[in-house]
Amino acid sequence: MKALEKVNYKGFIWPLIVGIVLWCITPWRPSGLTPQAWQMFAIFVATIVGCITKPLPIGGTTLTGLVVTVLVGLAPMKDVTNAKGMVVNQGVLSSFGNSAAWLIAMAFIMAHGISKTGLGNRIAYIMIQKFGKKSLGIGYAITGLELVLGALIPSNSARTGGVVWPVVQSVSKEGYDSKPDEASRKKIGAYIDFTAFHANILSTALFITGAAPNMVAQQLAAQKGYQMSWAGWFFTAIVPVAVGAIIVPWVIYKMYPPEIKETPDAKKWADAKLQAMGPMSVPEKIMSAVFALSIVLWVLSGFFKIPQLDATFVAFLAVTILMVTGVLTMQDALKETGAWNILIWLSILMFMAGKLISYGFIDWFSKLVQSDLRGVSWGFVLAILVLLLFYTHYFFASGTAHMTALYLSFLSVAVATGAPLGLSAMLLAFTGAFNASTTHYANGPASILATTGYVKQGEWWKMNFVLGLIYLVIFGVIGTLWMKVIGVW
Repeated sequence: MKALEKVNYKGFIWPLIVGIVLWCITPWRPSGLTPQAWQMFAIFVATIVGCITKPLPIGGTTLTGLVVTVLVGLAPMKDVTNAKGMVVNQGVLSSFGNSAAWLIAMAFIMAHGISKTGLGNRIAYIMIQKFGKKSLGIGYAITGLELVLGALIPSNSARTGGVVWPVVQSVSKEGYDSKPDEASRKKIGAYIDFTAFHANILSTALFITGAAPNMVAQQLAAQKGYQMSWAGWFFTAIVPVAVGAIIVPWVIYKMYPPEIKETPDAKKWADAKLQAMGPMSVPEKIMSAVFALSIVLWVLSGFFKIPQLDATFVAFLAVTILMVTGVLTMQDALKETGAWNILIWLSILMFMAGKLISYGFIDWFSKLVQSDLRGVSWGFVLAILVLLLFYTHYFFASGTAHMTALYLSFLSVAVATGAPLGLSAMLLAFTGAFNASTTHYANGPASILATTGYVKQGEWWKMNFVLGLIYLVIFGVIGTLWMKVIGVW
């Protein structure tokens, strides 16, 4: 007789305590909040606590939170529409149509093709050939790769999932036999994986087209009369990002050192591997062509608002071409369990965060901050707003939703207290890029790289907390001084 699967029932204790306590104080909730807004907050916080204590894998934990949301009547299963056919209450089933989650899932499947064809191995051997004498060199190489791609691919999830993660995986597994298991993950894979995530943060901060939250900030800043251009953003970001690109890989190397630090014979070994692989095979060539096509279309999607160039559609197109040409099979796609796991839990967390917005919790929070900070010196206010925008990201699974909810109200508060418009607009916008240095669900790249098995969840949170402080100093101090030099304020 087959035994029951193991469940960490102790992990339910804290989520239940937190959720029940918050729910029970609904009658004494802050003024200005509806009961539904507070109750949704209670379930969301309990779910996040569950993601930390892990009574179930994160997919099961978030699914439990979603079921509770429906049971207590805070969300229907299907969309509720009015007489005109407009959606008045979004149902939970609609959450699984989240484009960001699907983009990540398709990127995982594309990564499987890069691995299956051997193209990833070839790229890995070339990287080791050029930079593999020291593991720190590979960290800087990954950072450089991300910074270049940041100018080309307007989706940070597409950059990480479709381009960088396959390279990280191949360098780690094929290059140094560092697999996502306890025995070998810290050889070098864990270091490269975590470095790749922070390289993505830096590439996002460098370009206004680096990720959707940047473009949300651009649109909202314009409502306050501040215009952000591509060139203006780039020159404002170049110094703090350059400092980060030098410091961050080194800090991670010191804080989370790989076991393999030097490989003096790496070039000779990589040469032998490349020679053994021989010329590119037909599947490799097709994979390369599809890979290049995806990058070109992702680049074009940043300049032309054509539905067919949507980043998620491009990922679907790439996977379809790989299947039609025989590079991948449907079985290959189904075996990518990480893709479907992320599709479930990221969709749920983004849906729940959206409910916090629709029930007015985020709007209430914005107004609370605005009223409490009036009359205080603008420098202090701006610093507090940056810290709030950074640390409230623990409650968001989407940078776009976070910026949409808080950016304009925070910018309005800063300007109302006398803070320079340009400094406030850019500093808050940059915070929307580097506040991904919080959780494993902070954005798409975090969802990808935190679930590979190389970095444990506890390690992810601890190290990100430290690096978050470093970003606050780099952008808050060096960035502010640089903006003064170039006349932003």
